[in-house]
Amino acid sequence: MRLIVLGILSFCLWLEPRIADAKERPIRNSVQRNVKLEDLSHRQRYRYAKVSGPTRRGERAERFEIRHGDCGRSSGWNDCETDRGRVEVKERPKNAFSKPGKGVWYGYSILIPNDFVSLGRANTLLGQVKAEGWSMPMWHLTYNDSPYLHYADGKTCKIGSLASWKGRWIDVTIYAHYGHAGEDVYFQLYKDGKLLCQRKSPFMPAEFRKRKPKLGLKYGLYNSFVSRYLARHGRTPAEVTAYAQSHEGGRSKSPSPTPFKYNWGVELPTHVVYYDEFRAGARREDVDVRMLEARGVPAVD
Repeated sequence: MRLIVLGILSFCLWLEPRIADAKERPIRNSVQRNVKLEDLSHRQRYRYAKVSGPTRRGERAERFEIRHGDCGRSSGWNDCETDRGRVEVKERPKNAFSKPGKGVWYGYSILIPNDFVSLGRANTLLGQVKAEGWSMPMWHLTYNDSPYLHYADGKTCKIGSLASWKGRWIDVTIYAHYGHAGEDVYFQLYKDGKLLCQRKSPFMPAEFRKRKPKLGLKYGLYNSFVSRYLARHGRTPAEVTAYAQSHEGGRSKSPSPTPFKYNWGVELPTHVVYYDEFRAGARREDVDVRMLEARGVPAVD
């Protein structure tokens, strides 16, 4: 009997470190493998960096910054002439993890500093998924005076006050299904583990029933129709001409397509945002920052 007991104890001691190792095994689903800087991002050196602090977990986080006058251009589009500015990373190749007709979970942490200033009727997007050839995002998160989630079909969901998002790391988990039928849930958004938005009907445009779009996640800082902020807080120069843009959701207007060519008496506030632990996967437990942390899974870096 004594030999049997000693054998069992030896087996348990041999097994214990392997259980611990299993809990700490990395999950290799960081989006960093399949993202690159958006070509339209402005060109200033401070636009993007991987920094040692602040971080949510691990040793590094992603830092994005945009200032007054920062705008970029690429073949086929010019932010400087369409009332915009951005610095974003984008999914590459498209459909790498955001796939038409499929569901995907995204998980990340975001830190919006306390000094972040809302642009009011202008738009600050901190996260979106675009379909190639379609101007409106399939979904996007806008942070202004009243932050909200916006779907491609025009429906929205409030996500709380801007103040509730500022000054600390927020853990975000999103489920999005890019199909048209047969699902119980098509979208969910969790903030610090609490469900804020849920959608049980498809949000993808009907046009994509006939063809599969090329989808791509984007995150960072994207400001649009910024002349609305300048006109509200400053004075509109006499030489300014109005701007209007048509899109699938209708028509958007603003005071000027080229706001950085003029003196409005004010400038846009500088925006800085941090992201950490950005993952994509087939299951919530493989991307949810809090679930991974509780299991002892190592940080992305």
